[in-house]
Amino acid sequence: MKKLVLAVTALATLAACSSPESRRLANDSYSKHAADTIKFATLDTAGLTIIGAENTYQLPTENVKKGEAMDIRPPSKPMAIIQNSVAQFDGNRASIVYPAERQSIYNIQQVQRLLTEKGIAFKANGNQVQTEWTHSDRHDDAGNVQVRYIIEELGNQQANALVVAVSDMKRDDIVTTPTTKEKELYASDLLNQLVGELNTAYRTQQQQTALPTNTGPIQAAIINDVNNQTALAMTSNFNQSWTKLGNVLPELGFEITEETVGRGYRSLKYKALDATSWARFGTTQPELEDGEYSMQLSAYGNQSAVVISNKDKEALSGESATAVYQALMNLITK
Repeated sequence: MKKLVLAVTALATLAACSSPESRRLANDSYSKHAADTIKFATLDTAGLTIIGAENTYQLPTENVKKGEAMDIRPPSKPMAIIQNSVAQFDGNRASIVYPAERQSIYNIQQVQRLLTEKGIAFKANGNQVQTEWTHSDRHDDAGNVQVRYIIEELGNQQANALVVAVSDMKRDDIVTTPTTKEKELYASDLLNQLVGELNTAYRTQQQQTALPTNTGPIQAAIINDVNNQTALAMTSNFNQSWTKLGNVLPELGFEITEETVGRGYRSLKYKALDATSWARFGTTQPELEDGEYSMQLSAYGNQSAVVISNKDKEALSGESATAVYQALMNLITK
């Protein structure tokens, strides 16, 4: 009987705890209990000073203006890739200075030839060339970069120089003002490229026109040099050729009026010989006017080549060149 009374009492208690109203309140948003939210009182520091976070190294919260993008590419500088040369960039132009006797290899005419082969349009004015817009061809360029260059040849009796400067520049068809670093980068690139290709052409020409070197009689042949000029190549070094030419040129009517051994240069004055004299040298009489001419001798180790030009610095060509060089060859090799 006691057990029955306890069971009835427990059942009544459970029924009271799970009334319909309490079940609804358990699953609601507790909005009715918002007033019962816990609130915190201000901390009593008991007289102690509480130090806040150190903000000396705190990053600024305001917007910081970004600077211009930096060009982190390694600088391109003019390279002294001609023997006994000096190369530099002066803040605006890239240049290479080399001995005057190498002017026949490195000159504005050779530059024009290379530009034509590359398909780069240009305008020539004396010893200066200005290119049209051309792509830089650098793989690390940001955008489509096009440049216009000014290329110039300078020189005197002691030295010669090729100079390259950036005239204008545009990126993605928008004209921009090149920075000093960009001027150095693109001017040096073109200068190094041109000189490097002239070096290659020079070595190739040496191989193609090389004649057997021997210690016996001098051999000679009429060739086209690196400037595409008609020349007389000889199997003798500079000193041998210089002396030999000095002996035979007067026999052909070329009087030596001035000479600069260091440059391999002679000024000549021509007075025509009759046809009989030229026939004696084994050739026909050339159609040359009396007057001033010049001779330029270039040495390639134990080989050399000579070019004769008129008063306008134009090399002899055609039948006149063939007749003069044939006569020289016959006199030198006999």
